[in-house]
Amino acid sequence: MSAQWAEENLNTIRTLMERASVYRRALAPVAIAVGVLGMAAAGLAERMGWTGQNNFAGYWLGVGVVTVLAALLLVRRQALQAGEEFWSPPTRRVAQVMAPLLLAGLGFGVLEFLNTGGRDSIRLIALWMVLYGGALHAAGFFMQRGLKLVGWIFVISGSIFMYLHTIYDVKWLGEANANWVMGWAFGINHLAYGLYLKLTAKPVEEE
Repeated sequence: MSAQWAEENLNTIRTLMERASVYRRALAPVAIAVGVLGMAAAGLAERMGWTGQNNFAGYWLGVGVVTVLAALLLVRRQALQAGEEFWSPPTRRVAQVMAPLLLAGLGFGVLEFLNTGGRDSIRLIALWMVLYGGALHAAGFFMQRGLKLVGWIFVISGSIFMYLHTIYDVKWLGEANANWVMGWAFGINHLAYGLYLKLTAKPVEEE
């Protein structure tokens, strides 16, 4: 490990910690947009009749790609408005800590899509929630503790879903409601968090 590499990493982490409140405020529109897209996607799937094991994984993987692109465009727009570099060292650091768990979620989704004989949408949702929550918790190291708490909500909720679905086979956690469960998990939760961030953000002059 070179001294220069260590110094660059320390400077990046210091920048992230110092600007935590700025990133917190910038995260609000991203979370709201993701929440709205998640809820709209769930409603669209139900409206069009895209339900059942054969449609779930492929559809929501597509929704995930669209959502990630929309989030990146929002982040890029905010960076341009602030006169900052989009793919800055702090942004790369956050992406690096989230990437392993997000890629694992992508892998599980692809496997579910390819596995024509044993698909289970609720199991996939639970895995996605746990992995996504872990990614948020990791990113929360560089921000205020709210993001870590949201990460824990996803991890705990996903674990409970997996337990109820596997042990008790709860009816409302069945294939018929899989899209609505996704709408709640990745739609309503994001929207609620985004609105919370927006309503509790401090004015710029107070920071």
